[in-house]
Amino acid sequence: MSARKPLKLTGRRCQCCGCGEHFNGERGFDRHRVGAFGVNRRCLTVPEMLALGWFCNPAGFWAMSRLDSAGRARIRPAQASPARMPLRDALAPDLRKPAGAP
Repeated sequence: MSARKPLKLTGRRCQCCGCGEHFNGERGFDRHRVGAFGVNRRCLTVPEMLALGWFCNPAGFWAMSRLDSAGRARIRPAQASPARMPLRDALAPDLRKPAGAP
């Protein structure tokens, strides 16, 4: 269990009710829980998270991995240009045209 001072939870940051650890996002929070539901579900321990390459960032939140420059390059284009949704665009009414206009 974490003995740190309470951290401010903003955005997607979260704290586990079971172990008290703070996580930088929902993905890490979800993945720190291991085992089968209702059978042997538990939180990863700090030594287990460290062994898996997790780190505690300067703000005090656990994160799963640091991205190298290649990882950042793979993510950057997806964030800069969201994918078009042609089916939605085709089915959605064009609100700029008055009803009955060709």
